[in-house]
Amino acid sequence: MKQKHTLFLLLLVVMSMISTSCKNTDDSILKIYVRSSDNILTPNINVRIVGDIDKDTPEYFDEKRSDDSGVAKFNLNDLFDQYDGKDDKVAYLTVYAKDTADYYTSITVRAKAHLTATETINLEE
Repeated sequence: MKQKHTLFLLLLVVMSMISTSCKNTDDSILKIYVRSSDNILTPNINVRIVGDIDKDTPEYFDEKRSDDSGVAKFNLNDLFDQYDGKDDKVAYLTVYAKDTADYYTSITVRAKAHLTATETINLEE
């Protein structure tokens, strides 16, 4: 009887370890590489991302400047926390970038929860 009890406890411990190890805890990241019209990575560019509510993405807005290497990095964990547990955690976002021009250059990107999405935006003159 003691052997069955020990085996049951061991099985319970193993099952609990397996069930907790299946949860994905990686951050959801969007990296935008900002390039000039001459295809050069450009630092200090204003980059905005806006959730596309027409494609069932929750309302979302964030704004950053590209770093010294021309990359704007956004953490999207707050966006994906708004999804229900059974939803397909895919977000469609519009990215706007602007340097000294009077208007923004825009592209549409797709990001998934717990993955890093990368896109390049080429600034128009």
